[in-house]
Amino acid sequence: MPIEIRELIIKTEIVSSNAKHSSVAKEKELSLFKKQVLEECKRLIAEKNQVNSYKR
Repeated sequence: MPIEIRELIIKTEIVSSNAKHSSVAKEKELSLFKKQVLEECKRLIAEKNQVNSYKR
């Protein structure tokens, strides 16, 4: 005897107006942090390349 199982999942998210504002601020902070990390990495790579170029 076949058995049929049906399942419905509903996901909801309730966000207040303050949470929307803070999420935008968090995104801006994250973007700024990413830029800082990239600049630091570029600087370190450039410094390492300058040091290695003299060791030929």
